[in-house]
Amino acid sequence: MPFIEVIDRDAAKEIREVATRDMTDGLCQAFGIKPEIVTCYYFSAPHYSYGHAGKYGEFAENFRIFIKVHAFPRPPEAKAEAARALTDAAVAAYGTDPKQVIVYFFDRDPADAFHGGMASG
Repeated sequence: MPFIEVIDRDAAKEIREVATRDMTDGLCQAFGIKPEIVTCYYFSAPHYSYGHAGKYGEFAENFRIFIKVHAFPRPPEAKAEAARALTDAAVAAYGTDPKQVIVYFFDRDPADAFHGGMASG
């Protein structure tokens, strides 16, 4: 069920291929799951749609890559391990500073997830 949303800046296909592989591997190791149930979605944030620290677009000093993980609840230790793995994968794929990679977890109750119209919980 877990899916990963990545907001980046118009990354090349090769960068996203590496990120997908390494983030999936890291999440699977941290959560003890199989890659067949992990999905990654990418959204681009061009300069004109990004602001940081009160500065907009090309004037924003830092561009952060946001990674959102939607999954069933996991213990804090598993989330911490997953956050490290996802950050490492993004740093390696995008060549960015780890401080510019932000990971958020959105816990989903299994009763709120439906696959093929059938409840997961």
